[in-house]
Amino acid sequence: MSKGCAGIKILEKGTIWRNELLSGMPIQTIATKFKAPAQVVSRAIWLAKIPEDLKLVIKKNPEIFTREILVNQFASKRSTCEKDSFKLLRSEVTRMAKDGIGSKPKFPKKTSSLQKKKLNKETPPDVSVTTNIIEAMAAEKQIKEALGFHCRVAFHEAGASEITIRLNNKKDLKTFIDMVTPNTGLF
Repeated sequence: MSKGCAGIKILEKGTIWRNELLSGMPIQTIATKFKAPAQVVSRAIWLAKIPEDLKLVIKKNPEIFTREILVNQFASKRSTCEKDSFKLLRSEVTRMAKDGIGSKPKFPKKTSSLQKKKLNKETPPDVSVTTNIIEAMAAEKQIKEALGFHCRVAFHEAGASEITIRLNNKKDLKTFIDMVTPNTGLF
């Protein structure tokens, strides 16, 4: 099997996996069932939803649109590729098909952190888990006891705090939402 065929295979698997997802099966379950990494499954599912005309160009050019290009380039930049009805993805697929083998996607450059600081004169202070570690651990324990979910508490240098609650699945998310919805749970 040639290297280019792996891209077509992941596109086909993505369609199968997307159908599994739409039938209600979680991505992690799909990954386990098909013995594939969850990240690859998630990215392949996204590839399955790109416009059909782009899939045709990709399938006609398997030597250009390898698994690496599809999974690690396009699917890893999903939000960028989806903007304006897949405008960037459409232009890149067309350009790469025209340029031929060896062509790589060209994505807009990200704004550097220095440029962002200039654009946003007020940047939030850095979060540090180690600032007030004993206080953070005590707060984590209290939240765990009250909500039943693991969490991480971090403090900003200026004294503000941030809580990250870890939910394992959609059921946990629904339970948490129910708990914090007025007239139910905590309120």
